[in-house]
Amino acid sequence: MTLNALSKRIAARLKLNNRIVRAVLESKQTDLPRTTVTQITEAARTLIHEELVRLDARHAPSPPPRKAGQA
Repeated sequence: MTLNALSKRIAARLKLNNRIVRAVLESKQTDLPRTTVTQITEAARTLIHEELVRLDARHAPSPPPRKAGQA
């Protein structure tokens, strides 16, 4: 996931401007309140974690189905 894609998804979720979100993710100075910056960074962490879990699940083999009566 690119920084641009990540900032677009966060901006859509938080109803913010993409440029503002990208500035926060790039650690540039903004005039946003500290709580908004915290929301953006938390959303970034969550989206990155979800993407990693999705990629890991796609590459990991799923366990075979269990038959009825097996423990």
